[in-house]
Amino acid sequence: MASRVVPDALQPLAPDAVAEALTAFINGSIMAPGNPIGAGDTLEAAGIDSMALLKILLFIEAQYGFWMPDEDLVDDNIASPRALATYICGRRRPS
Repeated sequence: MASRVVPDALQPLAPDAVAEALTAFINGSIMAPGNPIGAGDTLEAAGIDSMALLKILLFIEAQYGFWMPDEDLVDDNIASPRALATYICGRRRPS
C-alpha cells in the first residue's frame, strides 16, 4: 500500500521547531549581538517594539503563508516566540 504524500503546506508544524525558527529570526534580525532572547522570553521585556513586531509578522507571513489579523494580535498570541509558535501551529492545522 502506497503512503499518502501530504504537501508541505499541509504538514503539521511542531511548536518547538516553530519557536526555534522565530527565536533564531529575532536574534539574528532584531536583537543586539550578545543580547539574545529565548523561546519563552517575553518580547515586550526584551524591548521588542511595534516596528520589530512588524518584522516578525512579515517573517511569519513569508515562512508560514499567512498574515496575523489585527484581532489576533493579543498578548496571549504575541507574548513570546513560544506563544507565537503555538498560535501559528493552531492556524496551520490541516483540515
